[in-house]
Amino acid sequence: MICRFCGDNLKSVNQKLFSSLGERCNGNPSGKHIGVTDCVCCVYCGDEARPQNGRLITKLGLQCKNSPTGGHCLQ
Repeated sequence: MICRFCGDNLKSVNQKLFSSLGERCNGNPSGKHIGVTDCVCCVYCGDEARPQNGRLITKLGLQCKNSPTGGHCLQ
């Protein structure tokens, strides 16, 4: 997965997205990396998400710490 703002390759660690330069994204005014959708992983935390009862869930649950809405998002 790559960041849509800075273009760096991302990896997910404890529901946070990191690039080779760290957690902070210099291209995004909020300072967080946001992944480009691959329709499998949440763009905010990078964990694989699947639908459950009309919501997206990952191995860590329904809540996404990095999402502005609190839920996982694939787009």
